[in-house]
Amino acid sequence: MLKCLLCFVIAFLQVDCLYCGESCFAGNQAGSCKRLSDCPSLIKEIKRAGNPMPNYIRKKLQNLGCGFDYDDPLICCSSCSNNDDSEQGDQPNNNRNPWSTSKPIDQSGEEFIKPSYNFGGEDDDNKRGSDSNESNKPIPDIQYHRNIDLLPNNCGPIEGERVFGGNRTRLFEMPWMVLLSYDSARGTRLSCGGTLITQWYVLTAAHCVSFLGSRLELRQVILGEYDTRKDPDCERNEGQQFCAPNVRNVGINNVIAHPGYTPKTLRDDIALIRLAEPADFSLDSMKPICLPKTPELLSEKLEGLQGVVAGWGATENGLQSPVLLSVDLPIITNTECQNIYNGSPQIYETQLCAGGVPDKDSCGGDSGGPLIYPGRNGGVGVRYIQRGIVSYGSKRCGIGGYPGVYTRVVNYMNWILDNISD
Repeated sequence: MLKCLLCFVIAFLQVDCLYCGESCFAGNQAGSCKRLSDCPSLIKEIKRAGNPMPNYIRKKLQNLGCGFDYDDPLICCSSCSNNDDSEQGDQPNNNRNPWSTSKPIDQSGEEFIKPSYNFGGEDDDNKRGSDSNESNKPIPDIQYHRNIDLLPNNCGPIEGERVFGGNRTRLFEMPWMVLLSYDSARGTRLSCGGTLITQWYVLTAAHCVSFLGSRLELRQVILGEYDTRKDPDCERNEGQQFCAPNVRNVGINNVIAHPGYTPKTLRDDIALIRLAEPADFSLDSMKPICLPKTPELLSEKLEGLQGVVAGWGATENGLQSPVLLSVDLPIITNTECQNIYNGSPQIYETQLCAGGVPDKDSCGGDSGGPLIYPGRNGGVGVRYIQRGIVSYGSKRCGIGGYPGVYTRVVNYMNWILDNISD
């Protein structure tokens, strides 16, 4: 019963988790990430609170959640837990970073907690994003960048009518999607996503490639994937079966994480992976996504639009989907987003927020994947344009009112172009 209750109340997860036994913080007290059944002081407090479970206990469990060990939820258990701190979970901690490491989620369902603490010590330049900052920020000057021609024009194809609302995609619908493969003590883990932006480069989140700790090692990028349960992927349409080419497991030549990223501030969550061999764009299962490179796309206001997020992330049953899913989400202003989170975490102008719709959201496992919205890509017509990178979101896909946070790609176009080559 306690396990079921804990699964319900631990709602907010970022794209990382702590492993069982790792250090964490319960309020101001150091603790260890473990199963609820292994934390007698907290069990005693829950029993003392009575049934039905009071709201303050639910909030405390929510704030103490630190991931999953397979299907078992984990909480941060402090040896100092007692009745006097029963409402401690409601109080933000301005001095502590609640994570000691940063690791992507995997197919077993391990994830990490969404921020519920204020991060102190920021400079004035790093104050929360505002609508005025968003509308007045300078347009990146990339028109004459030396590498602008490395970004393909034949990108982001829109094939037919897509289905909105969190449904599985069609075969070949999003051929720019890739999966990252990690080595771990438990074997191979398929976790973060990413996008092909050129035949040599994948765009993903910095937390998917850096601060991984000793338990995970990024090994390969899987190209042309759709359904992780089978290879090749096939789909029947109007009585005829269509099959994709076999997926390609490609080695990694180089990883470039943004130097500004840290698990403390969660800003600059962007990275590039150079493949050991080029993607084959002649295949229907491998195509690049477009990036915002025209003046119109660079200056376009996204707030109020419906973006699309895609990935193999967790679904409403808490398990990662084996099939590529997509969902349409409303993009909201940073001010709205900051107010929802009450200042914690801090939302920067280099980020954007989308979601907050019940049963629709990006989830653990979608990390590093794209938030896309169509636009005119120069003279080649309307194409899908990547506007964001999944940075952190909710474990329960679509907790009503809580949007996901994304790296705003337009702010990093110079950085991307500076770090790619042919």
